[in-house]
Formats: sequence, structure tokens, C-alpha cells
Amino acid sequence: MKKVSVILLSLLFTSVCFAPVGFKKKKEDIEKFKDPRLVVVLMSDSSYNASLINAVEKYWTFNSGFVFVPDSAIKEYNKPEFSYLFFSKGKGAKIKAKTGSSEIDFNGLIVTGGGKFKKRAIAPELIAGGYCSSVIDTSDWYPEMTRAVQMLNNYFNSAIEAADDKVLAGIANNAPSDISLLDQTLLVPLKALDLKGKEDAPTLSGGTEIEEMEVDEIYKAILTRSSNLVFFYSKAEKGCNKIITSTSGDLVYYTEDGIENCGLNAKDFKALKAKREKANK
Repeated sequence: MKKVSVILLSLLFTSVCFAPVGFKKKKEDIEKFKDPRLVVVLMSDSSYNASLINAVEKYWTFNSGFVFVPDSAIKEYNKPEFSYLFFSKGKGAKIKAKTGSSEIDFNGLIVTGGGKFKKRAIAPELIAGGYCSSVIDTSDWYPEMTRAVQMLNNYFNSAIEAADDKVLAGIANNAPSDISLLDQTLLVPLKALDLKGKEDAPTLSGGTEIEEMEVDEIYKAILTRSSNLVFFYSKAEKGCNKIITSTSGDLVYYTEDGIENCGLNAKDFKALKAKREKANK
């Protein structure tokens, strides 16, 4: 196994409030995105490009069509009928590939509109984002792109079915839509649990079983879409972001915490238990 401390997922800490994954608050903004063709922007890194192409071809179902275009040839696609999917490298990310970025600190795949591709995305044009590790080596691109594309695709397919703006805004807070996902085993990177004394994760969470493992093994679970949940965290400038998804990208849990509280702790497990109790009422 290669040496990896903990896989990181970079979410954002800014004064702009939005639900995890989706940047838009109005359903009409999602409906507008349904029709435009998606331009998947390729960069100079061959591993990134191959991984993104593979993931989109396998898992993207939301738009009616998509096209793969190198960023050097994007000019002819700067039209209102196109939207853009590309990688935004967050501040402090340890990623050698030359990619795009966003004025809102975000590390992962982003989708933008506005009718013109900008390698540095501006906030008003951001539609959604699929979180990725802020430490990505060459061999990591495939599982990272697989998870991020699935997360984005799941979000859009849920968002387009939202009854109104209120339901759209609550997608993340009410995740998972399938409460049975909470019965799956949660895969956690080594040293990412932060439980003290006699605290017990299954008891605190109301039944969630935990399995600690190397990050490479979690990547394998994502690529095989095994019936498990996965936990990631990301340190940002002002705090830490924690997220749980299914291996197929369904959002299960997200929270922000202090920079010293990146591990999965008793508070997080109690929140999972609260989700179960709310669903059972």
C-alpha cells in the first residue's frame, strides 16, 4: 500500500451559504441546466482526463448529452447552450495536475453555467460540486472522479424532482433519501475515528457498524460500488468538513467542525442516530 495519511474531501468555508453539493437555491436554476449540453473540460493531465472520461461515460445520466473538449479548444463551446464540468483545485491542495479553480475555495469537480468557460469559476456561475480529496496522486484520479461524478449525478437527479425551492434546499439536510443506507457498514480510513473511553460507534449511532481500513481499500470499494458507506474529511482554512456517502455517491451525512475535530466523533454518530429516529417517526 502506498503511504496515505487520510483521504481528504475539500468542501468550502465561506460566507456564502448553500447546501452541500448544490450551489443553487432555486429549482428553476436546475431546470435550466437540464437542457444545455454538458461540456466535460479536459486538462493537461492524461490520468485525470482518462479517469474523468471513464466516470462520465459510465455514470452520467442527467443531461441529454455531453462532449469531451480540451480546455485549449473550448472557445467554440462558449455559448449559452453549454454548461461546463471540470476540476477545481482548492487552496493548499496537494495535487500536481494543472487544473481549474474557483473563487469560492472548492476542491473537486464543479459544474458551471453562464455560457462561457472560465478556468477560474466565479461564484454566480457555480451550479454544483462533487467533492474530492485534496491529496491526489496519479493513481487516485480514477476512484476520485468515479465518486465525484456519481455524487453530482445523484444530486442533479434528486434536485430536478424537488417539488419546490424549499425541498431543493433541504436535500442535503434530509440525506439520505434512502434511510436503509444507514444500515450499511461504514468504511473509515485508519486513524480517522475520534472516540474516547468507552464510547462505542454502533451504540451511539443506533446500529452503524464500523470498519477501519487503508484508503486504498476504500478506493476499491468505491470502484466496485460495494454495499458500504465511506467517510472522508477535509481540512479547510477555517475548519474541517466531514462527509459520508455510499460507495455510489449518495450523500448520507455532512457537517462542518473545528479544525481540531476532523475525526468521526460521538457527535457525528449521534447525528446519524437522529437521522434514523426522524425517519422512523
